[in-house]
Amino acid sequence: MLNVLRQPLAFSRRFSVSLSRSCFVSCSRSSSSHTKSPKHALKLQPEQQRISSFFPLDSKNTFATDFPLSEGNLSNIVLYDGDKVRSHLSTGPQTSTNEAYNDLASEWIRVLDSGPGVLVVKNAFEDHDLLDEVTEAFDVIIEEEEAAQEGSGDHFSAAGNNSRIWNAQEKLCVNNPGLFVRYMNNPILTSVSRSWLGPDFQVTSQVNSSHPGSAAQDPHCDYHLGFRSNEQVVEYPAHVHKMSQYLTLQGAIAHVDMPLESGPTTFLPYSQNFERNYLTWRDPEFIEYYKMRNCQLPLDKGDAVFFNPGLIHAAGDNLSENVDRLANLVQVSSAFGQPMETLDRYRMCKAAYPKMLELVNSEGHGDPAYILAAIECCALGNAFPTNLDKDTPQGSSPPPSMKDKVWEALMMKITPYEFGQWMDAHKELRETV
Repeated sequence: MLNVLRQPLAFSRRFSVSLSRSCFVSCSRSSSSHTKSPKHALKLQPEQQRISSFFPLDSKNTFATDFPLSEGNLSNIVLYDGDKVRSHLSTGPQTSTNEAYNDLASEWIRVLDSGPGVLVVKNAFEDHDLLDEVTEAFDVIIEEEEAAQEGSGDHFSAAGNNSRIWNAQEKLCVNNPGLFVRYMNNPILTSVSRSWLGPDFQVTSQVNSSHPGSAAQDPHCDYHLGFRSNEQVVEYPAHVHKMSQYLTLQGAIAHVDMPLESGPTTFLPYSQNFERNYLTWRDPEFIEYYKMRNCQLPLDKGDAVFFNPGLIHAAGDNLSENVDRLANLVQVSSAFGQPMETLDRYRMCKAAYPKMLELVNSEGHGDPAYILAAIECCALGNAFPTNLDKDTPQGSSPPPSMKDKVWEALMMKITPYEFGQWMDAHKELRETV
C-alpha cells in the first residue's frame, strides 16, 4: 500500500455511496392515443439549483472495491501506484487490443465520469532529477517574463502571489527540446489522456508557482464552460453542459512536495455530476458550502493528479513558510475540438465587413439577427485558443473573440480600412511569435 499522509479530521469525512444507476423507458403507442415525450431542458438557470440538491451526490463514499486496480482512496480521491500502472502499461500498446490497458482505462473512465471525478497517480514521474531540471528551466522562463512584464499578475491572483507561465508546453519545447522530450516521454500522462479522450488528443500546459502567503482560489470549474460568465453559460443548452466535460481532461504534475499547509488543490468529489455545476460555483452560499465540504490531500514530488473539468475545485491557501507550490497544470483536449477544414477567418471577415457595414448603415439599420447570423458564419465566436501571455482572461471571463471585435466594429461603424487594422492587431495578439 502507498505511504500517504493522513489528513486532519476536517479532510477525512466519510460519505455513503451508491454507484448504481437504473433507467426505465416505457413507450406506448396506439392509433387512438399518443403520449408526448418529455421536453429536454433547453437552458439551465442558476436559481434552479439549491444547496440541498447537492446532498445525494455529496453524501457518496468511495470504497476500494469500486476501483480494484487502485490503492484505495483518501477523502474520496482515488489513488494509484505509479509503478503498478507502469507495469500494466508495459504489457503492450495503449489500444483496444490490449486487455491490461483496457481494464485500467475502463476503471479510470469510471473514476472520472460517474465516480469521484479525480484520481492521483503516485510517483507518475519517477525521475525526480529530471523534474528538478525541468523546474530549473521553468524558473528561468519565469524570471525572464516577470522582468519583462514588470510585476503584472495573472487572472488567478495579483502580482507577487503567484508566478505563472502561459503556454509552458511550447516554451519548454522551443527553449530546450531535449529536456522537453525526456519530460513528456511519460506513458502514464498519455494513457490517462487516451482513456478519457481517445487517441489524437492535444496537450497544452501552464505552470503555476504559488508562493507562501498566497490566498486560495474561489471554487470553480474549468475550460470550456468554466471560462464563461453565468450570462454566457445559460445560453448553452443543458446537454452541452454535460458534453463539455468529455472534451477536456485537467491534470497537474507536482514538481515539489506539497504538504497540506502549502495548499494543494481542494476538490468536491462527484460534483461533476451536479446538473448545474457550471452555474453554481459563483453563488456565495455555495462558496461557503464548498469551504465546509471540500476534500484535499498532500502530494509528493512526481505525483500526477487528473480530474474531470466539470469537477468543482480550487487551489488552497499556501500557509507554509517556505514552499513554493509549483505544478505544471496540464490541459488535454479532444481531437474533435476543431473543424474539418482550415479557414482563414480573418481574411473572410475583412472581405465581408464592408457588406455588413452597408446593412448597418441602411435604412432601418438592418435586422440585427440577420447581421449576427452573418458574423457567426464568418468569425470565430470562441476566444480560445489564444496567446494567454498577451490575450489574458480576466477572472473567468474570456478575452474578446473575433466575433466580439466584428460586432463592436459594426456598432462603432468604423471604416473597412480601420477594421482591417483591428483584425491584424487581434490576429497578432493571439499568435505565439
